[in-house]
Amino acid sequence: MSETKSITTKAPSARQIHAARVILGWTQPQLSDAAGVGIASVKRLEFNHRDKDLLDIMTITTLSKIVKALEDAGIEFTVGDNGRRTVTYTEKF
Repeated sequence: MSETKSITTKAPSARQIHAARVILGWTQPQLSDAAGVGIASVKRLEFNHRDKDLLDIMTITTLSKIVKALEDAGIEFTVGDNGRRTVTYTEKF
């Protein structure tokens, strides 16, 4: 398996990232600011959130920043043995 393929199978899907933003009650500009990425990256991710491979629309660096910002806010992305992807939130006090 190539390195890019292993990264994309471990990375959250665009749907998970969109759901995480909604769970947090963040706007697209808030996610952009928290991640330190341009608003265009967040908009592109959400516009293409159906079935696109995220690395076809952004760099691994940008994707990593977005995922880290969400995880730092209490989001956990998981993929079950059955392939089902989930998003959970644990409030940080």
